[in-house]
Amino acid sequence: MLKKVSIAAALCALALPLSAIAAGPSGFGQPTNPGAPQGFDLQKMQSVADLKKNAKDDQVIRLDGRFTAQLSKEKFEFTDTKGEKVVVELDDDQNWSHVQKDALMEITAEVDKDFTSLKLDVMEAKLIK
Repeated sequence: MLKKVSIAAALCALALPLSAIAAGPSGFGQPTNPGAPQGFDLQKMQSVADLKKNAKDDQVIRLDGRFTAQLSKEKFEFTDTKGEKVVVELDDDQNWSHVQKDALMEITAEVDKDFTSLKLDVMEAKLIK
């Protein structure tokens, strides 16, 4: 009888940690940005006007639109889905060969805003299908 109780206790002791491992961490959904900290949503801006009104300096945002013109080596004109335009910068230390003129894209960018100007430093650009 004592042997059966000992075996049952040992099995329970092993089952509890295994069930905790199988459950995994709770409170974390599917990461929207793999490799980034989880549980923080980037604010999706609806338009450049929304960006100008609500975005703060150094805030990371997402915006849909198209690259419509090249202004200099790293600066481009980005036109949102409502036709409003903003200057964005694509640093040449990244590979941007997947970016196509006039293709609908979602950009993830850091806002560079002061009293007189607004610019976006693009961190990532994804083609929207």
